[in-house]
Amino acid sequence: MSANSKQQIIEAAGIVFERYGFKKTTMDDIAYAAGKGKSSLYYYFKNKEEVFEAVVAHEAKQLVAEINKAINESHSAVDKLRSYVNIRMKRFVQRGNLATALNDNFLATFAFIEKIRNNYRDFEVEMIAGIISHGIENNEFKPIDANFTGEAILTCMIGFEVPLLTKTHTTEESVKKINNVIDMFFYGICT
Repeated sequence: MSANSKQQIIEAAGIVFERYGFKKTTMDDIAYAAGKGKSSLYYYFKNKEEVFEAVVAHEAKQLVAEINKAINESHSAVDKLRSYVNIRMKRFVQRGNLATALNDNFLATFAFIEKIRNNYRDFEVEMIAGIISHGIENNEFKPIDANFTGEAILTCMIGFEVPLLTKTHTTEESVKKINNVIDMFFYGICT
C-alpha cells in the first residue's frame, strides 16, 4: 500500500462526508468513492472516525497553507490580518468538513473532534496574535495584549460564522459581510 492510496482515500472520503455528513457516511460509501476495497480502508484507518479525522486534518493543512501564502504576500500587519480573516471566513462560508468539525454539535461528542477544535483554535489564536504583535512592532497597532486581542478577534469570527453560513445567498454578499466585520475590528463603530 502506498501513501498515494491513503491520500486518494482521504480525498474521496472528504467528498462523501461533505455530501452525506459524518453520521450517514459509511466505510462502504468511502471505499466505493475511492475505488478501493474496504480492506484498503482498514489498512490505513481503524474506523470512520479516523478517516474523518484525517479528512479534517487534510483540510486544515490546506487552509493553513492558503493563509500562510496570503500573509506572506501581504506587507503590512493590517493587510495580513485582513487577508487572514477574509480567507478564514470565506472557507467557513463554503462549508467543508473542517467547518463541520468545528461547528457541528453532534460531532462534539467525539473526543477526537474536541482535540481538533482545541488544536485549531490554538493555531488561530497564535496566528492572529503573531500578526497583532507584528503590527505593534511596526506601529500599525497601538500597544495591546496580542494574545487577548487574538482571542477576541477569533471569538468574533466564530460568532459571525452561523449568520454568514445561514443568511448569505451569494459569494459577493458573503465577501461584503466579511469585509464589514474586518472594518469593525479595525475601526470600531464610532464616528
